[in-house]
Amino acid sequence: MTFPLAGLLRVRGAQERVAAEQLSRASAERVDAETATQHAVSSLADISAQVDDPSTLMAMAAARAAGRSTLSDLQALVEMRRRSESEAKSAHVDARRELKGLERLESTHRAEAAKSELAAEQSALDEIAVVRSSRREGSAA
Repeated sequence: MTFPLAGLLRVRGAQERVAAEQLSRASAERVDAETATQHAVSSLADISAQVDDPSTLMAMAAARAAGRSTLSDLQALVEMRRRSESEAKSAHVDARRELKGLERLESTHRAEAAKSELAAEQSALDEIAVVRSSRREGSAA
């Protein structure tokens, strides 16, 4: 006997795999954004503090301003990526929960089907035993 919700189980399995892939992608994007932020911080720290003339001072000030602006943008991106990862994780948990529920139903269905088959087999064996017993009693008389 086939599981009546087998099609839905396959769909839920595919949805769970898609959600897992999206979570993986979101996690990788978050890590990339955090790495870029760390590189921006180290780049800002590497800007020389040695000032020889006014043009160097202006260039250094411009570089720091641009670096801080980039760092601010990267920090906002990291926050966006963290939220995206959190949403993907929640979607994956939900998809996994739905899949597990159907898998438990399928497992219960299989156990019931096996139980039913065993009961039918036992009934057939009992019927055979009754028929043989009645034949022996009929031939003995």
